[in-house]
Amino acid sequence: MRIVYFTIDNINDNVILAQTFPMLGRLAGLPGVERIDLFALQKTEGEEYRRRLPASVRVRVGRNHGIWHPWTWFHLARLSVAAWACARPGAVLFGRNPISLCCLGLAALRRRTRLILDYRGVLSEEYVLQGKVARRGCLHRLLRQLEGWALERADGILCVSERLRRRCRGWHPDAAKNAVVIPCCYDPNLVRRDDMTVERLRVELGVDPARDFVLVYSGSLSAWNRPDLILAAYGAVRTVHAGAKLLLLTGSVTEARAIFGRETGVIIRSVAHADIQHYLALADLGLLLRHRSSVNRVASPVKFAEYLACGVPVLVSPGVGDCPGIVERESVGYVLRRDLPWERVLREIRAQRDTFRTRCLDVAARYFDGDRYLASYTLLITGRG
Repeated sequence: MRIVYFTIDNINDNVILAQTFPMLGRLAGLPGVERIDLFALQKTEGEEYRRRLPASVRVRVGRNHGIWHPWTWFHLARLSVAAWACARPGAVLFGRNPISLCCLGLAALRRRTRLILDYRGVLSEEYVLQGKVARRGCLHRLLRQLEGWALERADGILCVSERLRRRCRGWHPDAAKNAVVIPCCYDPNLVRRDDMTVERLRVELGVDPARDFVLVYSGSLSAWNRPDLILAAYGAVRTVHAGAKLLLLTGSVTEARAIFGRETGVIIRSVAHADIQHYLALADLGLLLRHRSSVNRVASPVKFAEYLACGVPVLVSPGVGDCPGIVERESVGYVLRRDLPWERVLREIRAQRDTFRTRCLDVAARYFDGDRYLASYTLLITGRG
């Protein structure tokens, strides 16, 4: 069996390195899968992705000049033809969002192909939030129609959250019957921590676990995140514990310095995703604070899985996919409320560090270890349980 995976996202983005590549590795290991062809865009130079790809994945990239640039669409058309050329009868075609699925439309004309929507969020609303399209404008309506077509056309749908599947069910009940929930799982390499590296970073960054309380935020400062809430949470912690530090692990270094640079105890670093686990090991509490929006309501942020897989409890804002429910049900952190008792939060975490770590690792293994979803992947690509 041959698998074709198509994405319009930039292949070197952490979201692809952290979410898509581990999934492709698991697909490559399923019985009967002989090869995977990955088609993607590349916005910036760099070969990071080649070092992270499984050996059985062949990759082809096209230049990304901006999502609405004519040359970008030329490359998408070129990649669509290339995907058709390598999609033999019986191939399984994955599109990472409705536009990517549309690019596989030509390849799906071949006999006995199976078309899968890798449904990771509401693209039309993401583009509105990012300022790429105007709400209720022509492009917004077009994207919504394309999403509806993708849900109806797909032979199988990978939803990253129960909330996303419920949205799918409410919009297209028949399409929801083909949906399988597989959350954004952590990269297996993430759990391979080197304690000597962690200790070196403690010295380098001046972090003392006996004295300091470290908040960490890992990820971009994109439109759906809330830097103001991160800043407010850090300020609230510092009023309770003067030795608090805020560790920001982000590629948006310039923006982070503009927002947080004047604050005492803030450490800003741009870190390769392959090394992120050593920095997360320094933290007492991970931050996942986002806008309340239709985008975040159905999301499955990979940083949530990564925090837990590194033994870090999470402070999450309400309305972020299934995450607040997991936090409260499994006692692996706190949901941000107006009356959150910060003094009690710090006291509990400092007194029960080992307990929290054990509990977080257990929850990460039960919810976000991708190997636990091998049967679901098999169902997606074969249509049979």
